This record gives sequence, structure tokens and C-alpha cells, in this order.
Amino acid sequence: MPARTSKALDAWSALNDRQQGTLAVIYELDQGAETSRRISAARGHYDDRPAYEWRQIDFAHEPALRDVFGWTALQERLMWRGWDNQGNGSTMAALERRGLITRDGKPTRWGIMRTVQLTREGRAAARAGTSLNPGGPRKAALGWRSWEVLALLWAADQRGEHLKWSYSVTIERVLIDKHVPPLARCRSGYDGYEITDRGRDFYREHYAAHTAAHPDVRAPHPDGADAEPWPTAADRILTAHRALYGALLAAWKNACAAQQQAEKEASEPPPKTSAALPASAVVFAEERHKLWIDTAQQRAALAAEHAENLYIRTKRAARGYAAAALTAHRAAVSRTNPLDSLTPPAPDIEDWDEPPLLAPAETGIHAIDTEASKLHASAVGKPLKRRGPAPTRRTRRGNVRITDKPAAEPGAALYELADYLRGHVAGGQLLRRLHPTSSAAQ
Repeated sequence: MPARTSKALDAWSALNDRQQGTLAVIYELDQGAETSRRISAARGHYDDRPAYEWRQIDFAHEPALRDVFGWTALQERLMWRGWDNQGNGSTMAALERRGLITRDGKPTRWGIMRTVQLTREGRAAARAGTSLNPGGPRKAALGWRSWEVLALLWAADQRGEHLKWSYSVTIERVLIDKHVPPLARCRSGYDGYEITDRGRDFYREHYAAHTAAHPDVRAPHPDGADAEPWPTAADRILTAHRALYGALLAAWKNACAAQQQAEKEASEPPPKTSAALPASAVVFAEERHKLWIDTAQQRAALAAEHAENLYIRTKRAARGYAAAALTAHRAAVSRTNPLDSLTPPAPDIEDWDEPPLLAPAETGIHAIDTEASKLHASAVGKPLKRRGPAPTRRTRRGNVRITDKPAAEPGAALYELADYLRGHVAGGQLLRRLHPTSSAAQ
């Protein structure tokens, strides 16, 4: 198994950025079709078509008249990622040569719909490159949604309440119908649902397995907050860093806007006066205009000074946020207590020590590690060399670029790194994903 995984990851790593992005989109659609088929079967609607048919993904229509024939789902997703252009065909051909997809077509009323389909090797490569669980999902008795609902029932029960839902397909068909005794029940009077004694026992017994299988579900620990492997205080500190950066960024933008407005007012020409106006009255108008220009220049200078100060504060807040997120990320990987190193943000810039931005700790999950490394390299001013052409985002109306931000925001790359890492560690997701048997951090 390790050799096969390595081979799949090697196949993914050999692709350039465009080819990886295209294969990832195909994989998303493939998995979406598989999930829809499984959900339909659970509801009693069985699709007995062979996999060759239902795994076929529409790629592009020939003739390629999108205004007439519309866009395929594949083209839509490629567009939003910036990979939809005339090079699509060449990219598909390259993926086919590598044995990652096959290409086919089916007749339509007006031409041919070109289709693509993942091979087993292509599916393995995409999973190794993009999945947060490259080894496949861990086994658990309940699916993602069912576990989430049971966690909601447990949390409500701990508060002495119940879920005030009028009807839930998940509770009725899974937590009640598929378990004897049921894990939940409808309350008398049909005023909602509550967990049963069997549901409480099940939650306790299967908590570890389900948090490992579904690490992104916020499920409270059955033994209380003190037993949580990830302290909520860590999330609060990261949220505070994020809030400080956001507040300073907004203040910087306001100062820049005020400066631009004042500079515009300072460049206004003097107002025109009537030729019939006496000279003494013309002087009045000139004096008012001069005062207006002088105050505008003063306001522009003051706003520029504020903007410069806020730029420094904002960038430092972004660096502090990035350092804190890297610390939390490293604690999750090493299974240590993040509170040993995490510190709240310092809003003032006096006596500020610039925290180092060490490289992100490796999780062993390719999808996380590669993106974290890329963002870290950009944040420290050493962006990695792009492999292949840069993505070009377009609108559905044609080759119209969706323009980026007119000016770089202070600390934008640092913030992007911090927010990416925070998204993975928040609520102990990464800790549970890497260490499914974790107990409370010591």
C-alpha cells in the first residue's frame, strides 16, 4: 500500500499547475457523481447503469458555441479556477497520455459532446494530491451528516434542551430507523427531537472513531470541555489576531480614502466668478478657496501620516497572526499544547519584536503541506516558481479578465498564510485528523 500511494503522489507531482488544477476539477465531479448515486440508493432510487456510463463527465461541445449550447459543469469550474481557455484540449490530451483520464464522446442533436473519465490511476493521483484523507476515509458507523446531527442532539441535551426541528430526514431515516434501539426520538407533541439513552451511550462509545473519521465536525467531548484535545482558548487567541488585523486594515483603507479625497479637493481650481462682480467681492471668493485648499492639503498630509502609521501596524498585525497560526499548526502536528507558546495580539507598535516565521511543520498530508509551503514562501518574500501558465479568470461572457485588487494590501500574503493554517487547526480539526486517539493536551 505505501508503494502504491507513493506512485500516485509521484504521478500528481509530475503535473504542472494547470494539469493539477484540471485533474482536481475532474476528480471533484467524479466524486460528486459517486456521492449523488449513493444518496439516491439510500433513498431507494437505484442506478443500475455501469460505472463507465455514470462516471462519464461532459467536457466540451463541438461545435463550441457556448452562447447556444451553454457551459458544462467542468467548464464552469475550470473558469472559476482560471484554467478555462483554448488550452483545455491540450491539457486533456496531456492527462490522457499519462494514463490519468480517458477521452470519449457522445452524439448530440447538433454535434458531439466530448467527455472525459478518470482512470483508476488518475483517481488515485488526484486523491493523493488533493485529499485531506489520502489513505481514504476512516471507518465509522455514521456518515458525516448523521454524526453532525447526533452531536447537535448531544449538545442540546447537555444544555437541558432538545432540537426544535419540525422534521429531519437524517434523524428519521438514520438515527431512528437504522438503529435498534434508536439513537434519537421525536418528542411528544412533535415539537422536535431529543437523544435517547442508547444515543448517549453510542456517542460516548464511538466518539473517538467518529471524530477521527469526521474531524471537521464540531462535536463536544463526552467528558466535557476539559477533556477536549484542543483548547478553545487557542481558537480565541487566533480569532483575536485575525480581528486585530481586520480592524487595522479597515482603518488603513479609511485613511487612504481620506487622503485621496483631500488631495482631490486640494487640486480643485478656483471657482469662476461673474464679470459683473466687484473686485472686493472676488477677493472674498479667492480667500475662501485658498482656505479650502490649505485645509485640504493639511487633511491630506494628516491622512497620509495616519495611513503610513496604520500600514506598519497592519503589516505587523498580519505577521503576528501568521506567527500565531504557525505556532498553533506546529502544536497540532506535534500533539502539544498550543497555549504553551501562543500569545494574544499586541495592538501597540511600541517595543515590538518581530516574530520569526519558521517553515510550517509537515503534516504528511500532501494537499495541506504543498499549499502551506507555497503560502509561506510568498509570505516571507520568496514565492515558489510557478509550474506552467498562470491562471486567468474570466467571466461567462467571454475573455474578460476578472481584475485583481488595484493595490496590494499590507500583510496580504501573511494574512493568507495565517488564515489557511487557522482554517485547518480551528476546533482541533488537524489534531484529530493526525492523532485520532488524542486525549487532552498536557
